[in-house]
Amino acid sequence: MTGGRSPGVDVVVLVGNPRAGSRTRAVAEAVARALLGRIGESPGSVQVLELAEIVGVSFGPAPAYGATSGPDPFETVRSARLLVVATPAFKGSYTGLLKVFLDQFEHRQLAGVTAVPVAVAASPTHADAAASALLDVLVELGAQVPAPPLAVREAQLARADEVAAHWADQHVRALALRPIART
Repeated sequence: MTGGRSPGVDVVVLVGNPRAGSRTRAVAEAVARALLGRIGESPGSVQVLELAEIVGVSFGPAPAYGATSGPDPFETVRSARLLVVATPAFKGSYTGLLKVFLDQFEHRQLAGVTAVPVAVAASPTHADAAASALLDVLVELGAQVPAPPLAVREAQLARADEVAAHWADQHVRALALRPIART
């Protein structure tokens, strides 16, 4: 389906870590759960897209293909009501894997999507830099980013649920999330 919203896709977690099942994913899912909890929704409406499983990247002559098949990940992202995009900091920015994926969207193609950038790094400076770069590209793609990004230090990862809950408490109103209308 192109154009409008896909039915049943409300919250999408997009993970830009090149390793599937990463701590970055855990933080992103904690953010989605915390935000949904603040509006009285079940986390069952969250769809996770692990780019490590979807996007094939090759630096050699042969093309690479993702390991999984399924719904079109680009349409899934475009149709999200809330998009949590998470990345580890890599060389002062978000990962190349995430860049390759986001570069496939045209200018303003995420208009109507509310996005939350999340970055994880060893130092606060690197986490802030990656989160800021991610915010910039999401805005360029047309996403609404009404709350500041969440920059998480690796030292905080053991408390991911607590960090996410604190961030959600501070910013859920800015995101203007409403319970999902069931038909």
